[in-house]
Amino acid sequence: MSQDDAILKLREAIEAFSAQRAPELVAEAQAEAVAKARTMLAEAMAQSLLDHAGANLAPTGRTSGPWPSSERSRGRKRQRPAKAASTAPSPAKEAGEEQGYYVYGVMPADEARVPDELAGVDPTHPAMLIEHGGLAAIASRVSLSEFGEEQLHENLNDVRWLEDKARAHEDVLDAALQLATVVPMRLCTIYSSEEQVREMLGQERGLLLDALQRLAGKAEWGVKLIAEPHALERAAAQRAGSGAEDETATRGTAYMNRKRREASARDEEDQVAEEWAHAVHERLAQAASEALLNPLQRPEVGGYEGDMLLNGVYLVDDDAVEELRTLVDRLAEEHHERGVTVELTGPWPPYNFVKSSIEAAR
Repeated sequence: MSQDDAILKLREAIEAFSAQRAPELVAEAQAEAVAKARTMLAEAMAQSLLDHAGANLAPTGRTSGPWPSSERSRGRKRQRPAKAASTAPSPAKEAGEEQGYYVYGVMPADEARVPDELAGVDPTHPAMLIEHGGLAAIASRVSLSEFGEEQLHENLNDVRWLEDKARAHEDVLDAALQLATVVPMRLCTIYSSEEQVREMLGQERGLLLDALQRLAGKAEWGVKLIAEPHALERAAAQRAGSGAEDETATRGTAYMNRKRREASARDEEDQVAEEWAHAVHERLAQAASEALLNPLQRPEVGGYEGDMLLNGVYLVDDDAVEELRTLVDRLAEEHHERGVTVELTGPWPPYNFVKSSIEAAR
């Protein structure tokens, strides 16, 4: 064999090798690019979340209004620190200790009452009412050595302290909701004096009265749709049918085909999840006065296994609650064979629905 023939055969072999491996290399490069993009996006999102978290935890003066939350479990809500405005009257004192007023929510003055000796976030000070302009704030006195600006910022990073205060906050609201309509305030809404609380009631009077009217005779209920592990995968596979692999395909072609099937399967799973969640949400919304979708929780946050498909909240008339329960039972039965559970929680203070009427108006 001449040298020219040998070189020609070598080139042909190289071309054949390249043609065989090129699809595989392209697929691997695409996969690496996607992974790199995912990592960069995750880092950017993480930084954005940290920036927003820092803004929420930074002392920002007096905070008032409802406390929004995407987490409906007791004692696990988002918190924002609060302090009294610098122009407010001097804080009250008890035994030489400066005190402020922790506000839980607002009720109509003509309906306002709280159970006797209802413990607040500081067990030594029971809940009380501060009235102004036809409204009544549910409040209790707290020590500024615990709830003042600097100490509060530190305490909000203490998980045990936070859970304890969140439970006490919710207990007061639960007791008040048994007696009248309540516009809930966010956790750690603190004022330096009764006069400052009355000023808030006066400034927010129109919005608070509107919210009380909207919420009268209603409560917030949460519904979560959770698919057990592999439930979506099974449903997607049933829709797609069997995809037998072509045994005659080259290694590179087989690799590309497998990647395409995997991508198609993920798209199909997303489609199934969206369809199931949309159908359930639409039926629940019809049984509610108002309905909202909260962000889906990750398993480690929500304490479940599998995939959360729906995290909805619904403002429901008190006389329609049994209808809601019946509907949830029916939905749970319909989705049982799919490996999907429907979880109803509540009633809750209407944090999500107060947010739209008050905070958005500021």
